[in-house]
Amino acid sequence: MSKRINTLSRKVTMLTVTLVMFTLSGCMQGNAATDIEYTFVTVDGIIPPSDNTIKLVNSVFYKNFIGGDWRFKGSTRVNDTINAYIQIPQQLEMSQSAQENYLKMAICPSAQNKALWDEIKGSKLAVHIYTHKRKYSTFAICDNSVRT
Repeated sequence: MSKRINTLSRKVTMLTVTLVMFTLSGCMQGNAATDIEYTFVTVDGIIPPSDNTIKLVNSVFYKNFIGGDWRFKGSTRVNDTINAYIQIPQQLEMSQSAQENYLKMAICPSAQNKALWDEIKGSKLAVHIYTHKRKYSTFAICDNSVRT
């Protein structure tokens, strides 16, 4: 009987330790996700774009890509850069530099879109095009003085 109680006691202890480990692991993962989502500290004195800025960028690009084969897929922020993503059905048959110039001249918002550029202020706006995966995108940094 003592052997049976001893075995049962070990199993209960192991189960308790396992449950505690899973609970702590879940807490750490929850905290890590929270830290990433809400960490908006300045990097080298640069304040990242606000949620309102991202919403404005999304609305400007969304309006431009309602019809046609090119689809605006949203924007994200990384440090002081807003990345706007556009999915295209197939690769453009241009050199990399020609694609970047095309993005700057034809896709980037013009300087006349004053509300957008005033909202962006010191941040950068990068326009990305890709076919299947965002990580293989071609991009250009928009400059509000290029297009008028």
